[in-house]
Amino acid sequence: MPEMVNGHGQGHHFLMVTMAAQGQINPARHLARRLARTAKARVTISTPLSSHRRLFPGSLAAAGEPDDMAEEPPLNPDGSGVVAYAPYFDGFGDGTHPNTIDPDFLMEMLKSHGSRTLAAMARNFAAGGRPVTCILYTILLTWATDIARDLDVTAIHYWIQPASVFAIYYHYFHDHPGFSFTATEEEEDSSFSLELPGLPYLRVKDLPSIIITPNAYLSAHMDIFDELSKSDKPKVLVNTFYQLEAPVIDQITGLELITIGPIVDKSSMAKEVRSRDLFNEDMDDYMEWLDKQDERSVVYVAFGSLTRFSRKQVEELDLGLKESGLPYLWVLRKDSRPEGVWVDRILKEGKGKVVQWCSQVRVLDHKAVGCFVTHGGWNSTFEAVASGVPMLMIPQRLDQATNARLAEVAWGIGVRLEAGEEGLVEAAELRRGLNVLMGEGERSREIRRKAEEWKEKAREALEEEGSSSRNLKAFVNSL
Repeated sequence: MPEMVNGHGQGHHFLMVTMAAQGQINPARHLARRLARTAKARVTISTPLSSHRRLFPGSLAAAGEPDDMAEEPPLNPDGSGVVAYAPYFDGFGDGTHPNTIDPDFLMEMLKSHGSRTLAAMARNFAAGGRPVTCILYTILLTWATDIARDLDVTAIHYWIQPASVFAIYYHYFHDHPGFSFTATEEEEDSSFSLELPGLPYLRVKDLPSIIITPNAYLSAHMDIFDELSKSDKPKVLVNTFYQLEAPVIDQITGLELITIGPIVDKSSMAKEVRSRDLFNEDMDDYMEWLDKQDERSVVYVAFGSLTRFSRKQVEELDLGLKESGLPYLWVLRKDSRPEGVWVDRILKEGKGKVVQWCSQVRVLDHKAVGCFVTHGGWNSTFEAVASGVPMLMIPQRLDQATNARLAEVAWGIGVRLEAGEEGLVEAAELRRGLNVLMGEGERSREIRRKAEEWKEKAREALEEEGSSSRNLKAFVNSL
């Protein structure tokens, strides 16, 4: 390991590059804090300028100007271990919603603008006496490896989805026989399934959405595997823990999947700490409301930072929650509220509380929460695993359908809700799922037992001598 300079962790300087999405920023931030503590290093998180301004509203930062970067307090008693934030420019300074941008155009802008401004940032760090020693990059940002080569430093991919999804892409891009399905007839045939090493049977609807309907994001995923193939036994950091996905991890050869999860930072759970996210957390104290509820009685409903439902879908969810008679905490972002859906009306009946954003880690860790209605993004799924909360899954895109299949079939901690006519998850389907997870039947008790079992295994993985902690230390020492 590089020597420390003045005790301030200036040996390693990790540059972690991510996109302007909460689902990428969260795992980047959590890993950055763990790396800073473990290696007593400096970790600079670089997000696009638009997201940097939302994370730090008072910042005047411009892409590639590290002098105006934001910095957290040191994480170790000796003053070492620093996490800082510095923006690069992705071509969308106004913070345009990713769902509204053509994938080909987004990938083109990211690579052309992002690579240029990130390289300038790295040069500025070197000139200022804080040279980057390792670049970590998340999904869709493989061009960061070119910058690492120019700097002659190591580049490591940080896979922020489950190892099982990594394996699906791995087999897809390597022409595994399991992917020899054709056309849409099989997709409509519920008996059709894929059998891949270490994975449960997958129906076509359980695959990542960009495999079913390819676009530029699929090409960007292929770039990851093309880049990895250039090295002998490349390392990939994966936000999972070995016990959760051992069957599939053991089947992947030719590269090293380093399991370091769950990457969930609970240091921000203190009541006086507000999360620094792309959305403003409600100042209304929803935690005090949870404190007044019975143990395991509350339904927590949240669909991440990108999902936008139609008015009809929101109304169906609203109806199902009210008819269940259960208390619920519903995160309904202002930018995701369809025209005509008013929180005041939603709150007039039933036992609900609606907020525009909250600290999900704190909520899921609360004893009052009995189940989680979620889109099934990996951050949300893994946070539920770490807190022992069963899930009702309404997958929308990317890896979410696969995550739902894993939660239901492989781990036994969730139920996928099925869409009916017009692609809507109807109120009756939501009530059915709530009856399963919140009821007292044999299946309900088994799901809750499994959830507690995986929570304990996740905790063990993060202990000082747990598998994930050992793996992260070994990774740092190998650099």
